[in-house]
Amino acid sequence: MKRWVVLALAAFLALPLAAQSVRGRLEGRIPSAAIPAVDSLIQFASQEGLPTDPLIQKALEGGAKHVPGPRIVAAVQVSLGQLRDARDLLVRAGDQPPVLPAEMTTVAWALRRGLAAPLVERVVAALARPPRAAAMHAVADLVAHRFDPDSAAQLIIEAVHDGVPRERLLEVSTAALQQVQRGHTRAEAFAIVRGQLPNLPASARPPRGNVAGARRLASPAPP
Repeated sequence: MKRWVVLALAAFLALPLAAQSVRGRLEGRIPSAAIPAVDSLIQFASQEGLPTDPLIQKALEGGAKHVPGPRIVAAVQVSLGQLRDARDLLVRAGDQPPVLPAEMTTVAWALRRGLAAPLVERVVAALARPPRAAAMHAVADLVAHRFDPDSAAQLIIEAVHDGVPRERLLEVSTAALQQVQRGHTRAEAFAIVRGQLPNLPASARPPRGNVAGARRLASPAPP
């Protein structure tokens, strides 16, 4: 029997077991009336090659907050649409299908945090996979603090290309925030930080509330 036939058969046989596993994670944790619809959406995601764990977690989060079943189903459906959009964006940006689940999760996170799709696509197209999640987090951090989105993306892309490791990309955004604290405009802050790359001095994060409109964002799901 050809190898692809064996793999297809194995995948087909695994579907009922996967469905049972998902239902087992949902039972007793979300309203029972919502389980069939949520399970169906998760199976659609699995068949399309989309990551299913974010959908399960979204349902469980709703259950933990005692959200009514119809709203949980609606939230999972929205998340499924976001994952589809993330996959399509990654393909447009040059990723070859099948797109990695971690990449879809990262892009969906960025879109949920309000980054415009063209901006996310620009970052994705400019960077290899390993630093994307950290880069997206740094860009989102700057945008949340009212920096120009395009300039924020350009700064972080330049930081990566200049050799700043991904674990220090959030320090780039922090350095820009600190320059604003010192009285510089946001454009001046970018110019100063850009001049310090790639050997950006380590610095403490600014105290909460020191920058107008400051709001740190939650980290994306691990890539």
